[in-house]
Amino acid sequence: MPVSNIFEIGKQSLLAYQSAIQTTAGNISNSNNENYARRRVAISQMLGGFSALGFNPEESVRMRQRFAEQQLWSENQSLNEYSTSNMLLSQIEDIYAEDTESGISTLLTQFWNSWSDLANDPESDYARAIVKDKGLLLTNAFGRVHQDLKQMQTQIRPEIDSRISEVNQTLQQISAINQKLRYEKAPDLMDKRDQLLSNLSSEIDIKVKEKESGEVSIYSDGFLLVSDATVNTLRTEVVNNNDNYEMHIYWGDSDKELNPGSGTIKGLLNSHNLEIPDQLDKLDQLAVQIADSVNSVHASGENLSGITNISFFDSRVTGAADFNVNDAILNDISLIATRQSGEGEGSGSIAQAISDLQFDKGMNGSTTMEYYQGVLTQLGNKIQESDFLEQSQKLIVEQLQNQKESITGVSIDEEMTRLVQYEQAFQAASKIINTVDEMTNTVLGLK
Repeated sequence: MPVSNIFEIGKQSLLAYQSAIQTTAGNISNSNNENYARRRVAISQMLGGFSALGFNPEESVRMRQRFAEQQLWSENQSLNEYSTSNMLLSQIEDIYAEDTESGISTLLTQFWNSWSDLANDPESDYARAIVKDKGLLLTNAFGRVHQDLKQMQTQIRPEIDSRISEVNQTLQQISAINQKLRYEKAPDLMDKRDQLLSNLSSEIDIKVKEKESGEVSIYSDGFLLVSDATVNTLRTEVVNNNDNYEMHIYWGDSDKELNPGSGTIKGLLNSHNLEIPDQLDKLDQLAVQIADSVNSVHASGENLSGITNISFFDSRVTGAADFNVNDAILNDISLIATRQSGEGEGSGSIAQAISDLQFDKGMNGSTTMEYYQGVLTQLGNKIQESDFLEQSQKLIVEQLQNQKESITGVSIDEEMTRLVQYEQAFQAASKIINTVDEMTNTVLGLK
């Protein structure tokens, strides 16, 4: 074998193992970078002449687990939807404050009991004052819950707007990476691209198609969001649906509505458009039922002055927001009716009839308390279900993440072992060149 061939083998070996050492060092330095995919240098044999053997350092290979990546994007969407729904449902439960003395169920029981106490002592101003106070506490509780639910709904809107804005920025960034990948297949760019796709998948349901160059096309709900340099952004709009203000997402400047499918934004939309309005509607129905039933009985009775046809609650109650005690009652507790017309002093029949309304099944076959407890039970069941789904989904995501990490993750022990091997090979290649150099000098020195 010519001496020049041996020099070439040595040079190629040095270059190959120098590249391998640099790549391995890069892996070690990024061992704690969760968005980094491990690199590997493929050192291939090549024949030179009949018997010479050399090495060719090829570009580093970015390790990937494509199936796990696609599954992670899909499962990540569901996880974020469940966790967002669970969080918001728990916030709704906190608004009801049923574990405190200011909860509606406690105040409703106290309200009915105050009428029973008044029935036992119908001429008592003290008992009348208690009835007024309990009525006021009850209406205030309804108003508080209603206001807090509306405030929560209002606070969700800018959160959705902010996340849609982040989605649009992510789409623009992916499009920019697409254009770079068209001319440069850089592993660092693909790391950044995958990080952006992971962020995007946590917000909305996406489908990703990847070209050989690494460029991706992104779809959601059948709409094209990114393809090559084309980007179709999203926008939000508040729509008035029978006095219920809903948020909707539209594709580009069109009137085509996009369903996010899953992800954090889906969880936010469900709470804003469905769950909170449902809670408000049930609260309104209960407030109207209590006001109408109490007013109907109270107006048929008379007070100590013989005055009749007075409502205990405001006669224009349409829901929890305007559920109030009649101003006349607030200003003069003697107007509270306790007996039927024509009955003498000491009768508390009307007061007892109002107290007995707690047993009336006028709420779709349920008492007011049964109806309200049903609302809370349904809410509790939804929280338990969303919590179960969230915990189950976490396990799925963790398994897929481990599967992906087994290929793309960096093991310090493994990389250090490779580093030692490459270093020894590099030193051996250096010795080849030194030995050939000495041989050449010896031959040239012969006379």
